[in-house]
Amino acid sequence: MKLSRILLSAVVAIFVLQENTKILANETNQVSLEAVDIAAPIRNDDKNYNTQEIVKSTTRLDLNVREIPQSLSIITEAKLRDLDVNDYQELLRHIPGVTLNKWDERVYPTIRGFSVDYYLLDSMPSFGGFSLGANDMSLIPYERVEVVKGANGLLAGAGNPAASINFIRKRADSRDFKAVLKTSGGSYDKYGISGDVLSPLNKDGSIRGRLSFSHDKSRSFMDYYKRKNDVIYTVIDADVGDNSWVSLAGFYQDLQRNGIRWGGMPAFYTNKSRTNFSKNQIFSQPWTRWDIKTLDFYADYKYFFRNDAVFNYSYSFRRANTDSNLLYYGGNLPTNNIGNIDGLSVYANKREENIHNIDSYLTLPYAAFDKNHEFVFGAMYNNYKKSADNVSSYWNSKNTPAGLKFTSDTILNFNNLYINDPRFPYIDQNNPDKTIQKAIYMANKFQITDYAKFLVGGRMSYWKYSIEGGNANRNFTREITPYIGIVYDLNENYSLYASYTSIFKPQNKKDINGKYLDPIEGKDYEVGIKAEYFGGALQTSFGLFKIEQDKLATAYEPDIKIPGTSQSAYIASKGVLSKGFEIDVMGDINSDLSLSFGLTHFKAEDAKGMKYNTEAARTTANLFAKYTIQNLRIGGGILYKSKIYVGSGDRRITQNDYALVNLMLGYKINKNFDIQLNIDNLFDKRYYEGIGANKMVYGDPRLFNLTFSYNF
Repeated sequence: MKLSRILLSAVVAIFVLQENTKILANETNQVSLEAVDIAAPIRNDDKNYNTQEIVKSTTRLDLNVREIPQSLSIITEAKLRDLDVNDYQELLRHIPGVTLNKWDERVYPTIRGFSVDYYLLDSMPSFGGFSLGANDMSLIPYERVEVVKGANGLLAGAGNPAASINFIRKRADSRDFKAVLKTSGGSYDKYGISGDVLSPLNKDGSIRGRLSFSHDKSRSFMDYYKRKNDVIYTVIDADVGDNSWVSLAGFYQDLQRNGIRWGGMPAFYTNKSRTNFSKNQIFSQPWTRWDIKTLDFYADYKYFFRNDAVFNYSYSFRRANTDSNLLYYGGNLPTNNIGNIDGLSVYANKREENIHNIDSYLTLPYAAFDKNHEFVFGAMYNNYKKSADNVSSYWNSKNTPAGLKFTSDTILNFNNLYINDPRFPYIDQNNPDKTIQKAIYMANKFQITDYAKFLVGGRMSYWKYSIEGGNANRNFTREITPYIGIVYDLNENYSLYASYTSIFKPQNKKDINGKYLDPIEGKDYEVGIKAEYFGGALQTSFGLFKIEQDKLATAYEPDIKIPGTSQSAYIASKGVLSKGFEIDVMGDINSDLSLSFGLTHFKAEDAKGMKYNTEAARTTANLFAKYTIQNLRIGGGILYKSKIYVGSGDRRITQNDYALVNLMLGYKINKNFDIQLNIDNLFDKRYYEGIGANKMVYGDPRLFNLTFSYNF
């Protein structure tokens, strides 16, 4: 089904609804529209660790946290501020259930054993290979982060059944002037300045603006490493007439990183013993870099009908430009840390990625059988395009390009490493490619009884991949993604829930007939209980989950070739099975004590019963609490990860379980001036944050940061 038809259907539905508003009005026969209150909802997540707001990260239905039949973690603006978390990669460390495997400037988060291969920006999917892992997106534009665990294919489309991380943007939601300016300084010459300004732009406040910005620079415990990050975000919101709302926003980030690592340090000597480098040593040089410039544009429109029916139209655009110059050594080292150049690679890359998203949907409350229900219908379009790679490289396994100054007998001394930037000429490699997703989706919330809600929905997706001049083009049509859930309120505090959700992931393997295999299916089953205490100020949940992968490409044993080719044939079979539980606690016990706690434990095995993804910690725990005594704030937390490993025998790399302790002290000097000290890894624990087949990367040592804030 073409997108134009989908959008046309939605527009027709709007006009039909506008002419037939009787179906929404139980108390009047008038068909003329009255003014609708479209004021922004009162927020609490800028002060508390929980949220009372509607969460649309799962179905687009108007659901609160307790009505969502899945495990959910929300990191509010207040918690981000107390943790002093300002960037995407830093955030991942504090999301319950996440194992963060970091090899260089790239991160590879996993949840429940599966890699997180997409995220959502205001509930719209954002994909991208190179920039997704390497981009350390600033959190300046976002007011909170909603993390739905497991499969969330109804909104995401294609991906793994790990989780969806949804970044909710800041709005220009104040009719009064407000501003905060911050300056900070910390370990390794870190300093920064940031600001957030909100103001009405006309007399009655129907047009409002917001400007957020930041500038920061820092070094690192790693030799040569430098980082500079400049960010600006602006948004204008406007109430148009009595029934419409429009928002326009833009975001720009210039992230520069020099003296960076590409992969970790070699883990083994040629005699199979382990290397023992100091944690500041990295295989890098000052001329290496990994820079990314990101430009975003957002446009949102809402039309409010009577009785809370709403038409939503959203468009977003993201452009990410990568410019990298990388250095890698992949071989085993002689025991004296001196070796030849055979394991050396130099790789410089320039790439552009563009993502267009459109989401249009209608939410329609209605009454039937003396109960109130809600229906949502929408259409979504996603277009991800990657340019050709402009590459200047030397690989140890490839021919030397023109201008290469290295020779095979060049000696590298890891104790005093020095290599010139070879500055090889650039050539285009890897043709441009494009991935398009189109979908229609629907969901319905049925209020079966006064205590029971039944949620049902589905998505039909069209997915297409094409590469210029290539033979890997493929598409999948009518991919059906169901969503089923039920929530039963035991009383005003407790609710039971159960759900079945799914997601699909296309694959590039072919069967014996040379036909591409169907996408991998991820099926997520979950049951649990949710509770609220202290008038909803404290929210808790406990969930049991089982995730099944099906239709995973599996090689024949022994190998079988596709007739007439040298390509191996594959067969679809059972994939990974992951089972476990999650506990989540977030909110305020009283006006002085705030608490956030998450615990995840799982087992994951492949179809042969072998442990799957042993680099993902089977048990993780996140705890942070803050206590306020008049103007003084005292906070502290623990991040725990269980044992991980990779490899086997004398080639195994292991990181035993460990815990990091973080501390926060804050003091409100007066109504305008505030000071806050954050100390991460208080006891200076030495640990690996990333491990691979022949590499390891140390995590950050003890770090402190002192922030001064002035509120206008």
